[in-house]
Amino acid sequence: MPLLLAWIQLGAQLVLAVGAAGPRALPRRLLLFALLWLLLGLLTMLHLVGFVLDECFFRGYRRVVIRQPVFIVGMPRSGTTFWQRLLARDPQFTSLTLWECLLAPSISERYLWRGLGYCLRPLARLPKIWRWRAMDQVHGLGWREPEEDFLLLLYNGGCFLPALLCPRAERYWRLAFFDSVLSEAAQDSILGFYYRCVQRHLYFHGPERRFLSKNPSFTPMLNALHHRFPDARFLACGRHPNAVVASQLSALKPALALFANGQLDTDLRERMLRLLHHYYRCLDQVKDWESVMLLPLEQLPRILAQKLPALYAFLQAPLTESVLVDLKARGYAQSASPSAHCYQLTDFGLTPARLAREFAGTWPVLKSHESWGVVV
Repeated sequence: MPLLLAWIQLGAQLVLAVGAAGPRALPRRLLLFALLWLLLGLLTMLHLVGFVLDECFFRGYRRVVIRQPVFIVGMPRSGTTFWQRLLARDPQFTSLTLWECLLAPSISERYLWRGLGYCLRPLARLPKIWRWRAMDQVHGLGWREPEEDFLLLLYNGGCFLPALLCPRAERYWRLAFFDSVLSEAAQDSILGFYYRCVQRHLYFHGPERRFLSKNPSFTPMLNALHHRFPDARFLACGRHPNAVVASQLSALKPALALFANGQLDTDLRERMLRLLHHYYRCLDQVKDWESVMLLPLEQLPRILAQKLPALYAFLQAPLTESVLVDLKARGYAQSASPSAHCYQLTDFGLTPARLAREFAGTWPVLKSHESWGVVV
């Protein structure tokens, strides 16, 4: 089965990468990699059982029509989480939460976990004990919060994240250039699995709702997504490359501290730079699509104050006065909250001058050198 094969392939790559951080990190990496692989194996088996049960008891999910899904894409660290969690407050939209992505991609598992949740409701405060505090400064995680549903693709080998643990595993880096390098058969296999997961989600939460997805990692697969979801709407978040690069490299620190020696080596830094540059190029290629709207992070206050009705009109979604008031209030509160995430380019051996040269042609506001006045 594809899911079991993906798990076995991941194990092989983890074995090859276990010594990549040097001898001092080897014992910790060996333990963590083994635990991670075994945990993913257990979850994979549970998901396979859940998918079989879905075909037996909830086969009607296959008839669910995914109407006008909304995909929040663009550059990482450019407001994608803000927009997903804001729009998810509107009940006409529905997003996968972290627990659904990792623990319950099948309908059967969701009913199982929902039943367990009712039984264990008195222990609801316990998850606060298990927070990854270093990551909270970068990206707040919550089991019930809307989250990036590309985590579903961890189980069929379509998720890019293992590249950070196995930096020399080319099969994972290729996913960051999805439309450009993957065969049509590989694209169909990955997105076919994703499509069924979305159908299951809508079956569980209500097929009349609009599916809302947020994944910067979907930026290099915009053509494939458009082919699979031809009536989709795309909200493309953008931000100045100086800020995107510094923030994204800084966001790797918690994982590097946990799984490696805490240092960002030159090879990984350069790979991430090429990846981010490719993301900008992908946005440039779709800038004229009628189904794409740009949301520059620098214009966030203006969009909240004046452009929410226009955004909803673009999404072809009704907007009531009560929802508008709630979105504005929540949006202002979220945007006004100070961030604990601090970073600067010099931490990673980079300069604004270098990024100005390498990213000068990126879309949409960085065509001229005059626009490179911001120094992060």
